[in-house]
Amino acid sequence: MENIEANLKRHRDLVVRHLKATDISLKLPTGIITIEERTELNRLAATSQALATEHILDILDKSKEPGKWQAFSEALQSAEYPYLLEILKSTPKTGKDEDYYLKLIHVFANELQQCVVPMHILPYLLSKGVINQGDVQEITARQLNFGPQLAFLLLLDLLPRRQKPEIWYQHFLKGLLEDGHEDLVDLIDPCYFSTQKLEPITEGKVKQGYTSSGASWDGCHGDTEEKECVMEDSGGPDISTGDLAAPLPSNPLHDATDESFKVYKRENIAGADTVVKPFTDNLTASCYPNNDLREVKGDLLQNMNILDGRKGDKGKDLTRNLQTKKSQLNLSTEDEAADSHQSESENDLASDYESSDEEKPKPHQLEHGNPLLNLRNYQLELAEDALCGKNTIICAETGSGKTWVALYIVKKHLESAGPRKKLVAFMARTNPLIKQQHQRFVKYLPNYTTKLITGDSEHSTALDIFLPDCDIICFTPQILFNNLEKQTVSLSDFSLMILDECHHTKKDEAYNRLMRKYLMAKVKNNVPNLPQVLGLTASIGVGKSTSDDEAVDYIISVMANLDTCKLSTVEKYREEIEKYISRPKEDKIKMKDRPDDLCKKRILRAMIDVQEKLQDACLFEECLVDMVQSKRPRDLNSQQYTQWAKNVERIAASDVGNPETSRLIISCVKYLSTFNEALELNSLLGISDVCRFLARKFNPESEQKSRHTQEERELFQIILMVQKDLGEYNRSKDQKNPNLETMSKMLQDMILGENEDQESRALVFVKARATCTALADYLDGILSKENIHVHKLTGKAATPGDEGMTEAEQTETLNKFASGEYTVLVSTSVGGEGIDIPDCNIVISYNYAGNEITKIQMTGRGRKKGGTNIVMGYEKTLDVDKLSTYKGAMMYRAMESIKKIDPRSLQRKIKLFQKEEISKQEFRDRVLEKQINMKRKGQFKLCCYKCSVEVVDGEDLRVLKGSYHVVVDKEFKNLIVTKPHKKPNERKIEGLKKSDKIYCKKCGMDWGIFFIYNTLPLPTIKCESFKVRNSEDGKISTYKKWLNLPFVIEPCELSEITDLLEE
Repeated sequence: MENIEANLKRHRDLVVRHLKATDISLKLPTGIITIEERTELNRLAATSQALATEHILDILDKSKEPGKWQAFSEALQSAEYPYLLEILKSTPKTGKDEDYYLKLIHVFANELQQCVVPMHILPYLLSKGVINQGDVQEITARQLNFGPQLAFLLLLDLLPRRQKPEIWYQHFLKGLLEDGHEDLVDLIDPCYFSTQKLEPITEGKVKQGYTSSGASWDGCHGDTEEKECVMEDSGGPDISTGDLAAPLPSNPLHDATDESFKVYKRENIAGADTVVKPFTDNLTASCYPNNDLREVKGDLLQNMNILDGRKGDKGKDLTRNLQTKKSQLNLSTEDEAADSHQSESENDLASDYESSDEEKPKPHQLEHGNPLLNLRNYQLELAEDALCGKNTIICAETGSGKTWVALYIVKKHLESAGPRKKLVAFMARTNPLIKQQHQRFVKYLPNYTTKLITGDSEHSTALDIFLPDCDIICFTPQILFNNLEKQTVSLSDFSLMILDECHHTKKDEAYNRLMRKYLMAKVKNNVPNLPQVLGLTASIGVGKSTSDDEAVDYIISVMANLDTCKLSTVEKYREEIEKYISRPKEDKIKMKDRPDDLCKKRILRAMIDVQEKLQDACLFEECLVDMVQSKRPRDLNSQQYTQWAKNVERIAASDVGNPETSRLIISCVKYLSTFNEALELNSLLGISDVCRFLARKFNPESEQKSRHTQEERELFQIILMVQKDLGEYNRSKDQKNPNLETMSKMLQDMILGENEDQESRALVFVKARATCTALADYLDGILSKENIHVHKLTGKAATPGDEGMTEAEQTETLNKFASGEYTVLVSTSVGGEGIDIPDCNIVISYNYAGNEITKIQMTGRGRKKGGTNIVMGYEKTLDVDKLSTYKGAMMYRAMESIKKIDPRSLQRKIKLFQKEEISKQEFRDRVLEKQINMKRKGQFKLCCYKCSVEVVDGEDLRVLKGSYHVVVDKEFKNLIVTKPHKKPNERKIEGLKKSDKIYCKKCGMDWGIFFIYNTLPLPTIKCESFKVRNSEDGKISTYKKWLNLPFVIEPCELSEITDLLEE
């Protein structure tokens, strides 16, 4: 053991860099490390693992316990650190090789971080011992909570810890290959492929529509009863699902018409389990002869002839290939940079629904007293594949009548004879939309029994009750998914599934979660009699594609998700459809800044004052000092700044040990984020609107002044002075927003112009609810003098504090708009992609530009002949709109290209996409199962997110009805203050009623709400308002959802909670 002690001194820096002290602290006997020393170790680990490791090594040095080095050795072995153990026991060659591979990976860290999704390669790395199960859990949690980019940084930190450098490096490259990142491997190691001897698959014949295991893979079929004559698939690789441990290459579609379609077999990757010595020798001697990495990256990018000589054009296209990878990944980090004005692009009412877009059948057409569905020729063309029983996506312009095509298909489907009961599931993404479609089925298919089930229904988890008596069931996809999870129904209970706005079958949206179950049932479980699938959309989209080839790949991936190789568009009857599609003219207006914007200058000055306080608070916080000093975005009026502020807050909540410092940082971030929102509002509205917005946002701060710290009182003085100054500026005439005057005059001229049209209707789209409300009030105040009345239209409230509209309010607003009582609606995206909007002849986007799907949907709102679409925005918004128009054209070109692909080649590519999706799903299932199995009961405490005061032990929490987290600790009442809820109402859980809001007594943080049950108050708290402290190691974490907690919270019934609280 003297060897270990000597080697530890020699390689102490290496051990500190790679060893996680908390992995071994509990494995050392108390004779070596005391309970007090473990507590101190956990405290240090929460701040810095390096400090914690230094601490435990100091403890070992000072310990006089006999056998301490043997115990240390056994602890390393038990914690799975074979590389460190070997270094300490036998002193292998280190230093140069260690730094070499680590630096090489770090040279390309940015490219790797942008393209690699860590969860995709974890199974491979785990199987090779590069990481252990604890690492997998840590990385997975990081990705689920913060996205793949931050998770990759953690993976980068963990990679060198357990294996020799040459071993982990080689397995890491092979893991990248397993996930289809050949271009990244090329970039990191240009000599890799020449040493590994990869061989392409020799393609053999596969039986029509089936794999060798007998599982049907024919994406052109839905119901297996209905046979389709398909050409023999003589090209595709065997889709046996025996090896699905890790995802396959994610971009198999480089050549849309290549029938040979070469891929690489995993078994042909040399040295899967051994270290190939010639590989490392060749790398050092041939590729980087001087072992000097300082110029490696530049040399590789400047001397692409290395790649060109071996792979033709691939070297030249490396940048494009990297962009292709990025476009295919679900990088949630961008999604987390949410619209700071509560943008409703992801709101529960913002589905891309077009019920009003459809040309309605003539009401006088009846058959035996019932409405008759007569389709035009182009509509019959759209329905052709679906009527043959094939899984199909129907993609046609807004206003072409897709809903009526779907009604016709359902009617013919139910009329067709067959040995099994016909049952149709029609799905739309939100309650208002599915209610509208249900009304159509009832009206136009009265001979069939149609049932509507919404999330508000008590029967939403009991679909099986209604299946025997119904012909058509209308619901949201989440309802069907929940019932499948409970195993009360099966997909094979249905004969036809229709997904309205099916372009949402991507990423982790409800449609895609449902279709993953469909694919798993079909391929993995061989479930018979699966339903035919029909998707409806006006715009399938192209995602993040930057070229036509990438757009083709994207659309085929959506087709694969929907298990179809049929994309139905209008081709033969193009001239006919043009007669019914109105294409409004489009104008663009560039918005102007105020000549001397005093409001903007004042808010920016306030932000700089808050920034200085934030920087002072972070100067001695190792986890934040660099982020605040050197990584802060320069543009304070940007989305990137908002995201940076949120990241600072998140780190402060979990990693800053001092509660007072953490509280101050969180308070500063709130001020910065709110000021950032106010800057955007100022660019669109008047100063008085900005004042009202700030008053609403900081009203809680004003009411909680008595609980402020000295620093918070100083912060509040800043907003107080801002409000006073803005009040002065508002009285100045030259501070009016010129864009508002342009908007009101333009609407007045268009509605009351020379060609006055009493039927004129206008829709004005904005990004955020705050803008929507203020702009509607302003326009109504100006235009009502001319008898032009303006009203707002927003979605439902996402949280209790949001100012949304109920379904009844939306319906009333739309009815008044249709009748002419309202001439202009100012709407968030809910009006463009969500609710049934009457025909308009004027559509204006006010500094709001969505993607190509949103562009097509919103343009389709102006369907009257002679209509006008106006895009009014600043230069950046106009650029986004221009890009969306370009991508829309790209989408149509890509669909034309897909139509030209050989059917067998297309089917093979769809199979590969599906195999990849299935392997990913299997991995997700394994991760979720392990997370559930590893959850521990109790063993945690909740602390206030803002002030860190300890609130409740995990053992004093209960889960009611699977979602309501109730505190049963009688001392809880001493930690809170309450205020009456602004909108108390009955909940869907019978007997529960909203009562009071719950706030932290110390800092005023919003913790949750009281529900009343039989006069007994139930304190119900929300996860995002608390930090979670692990009782074992003291580590603090934050979670947005209770589901992600690594602990079990005991469920109980209302009667049990009543007993607990009464005690």
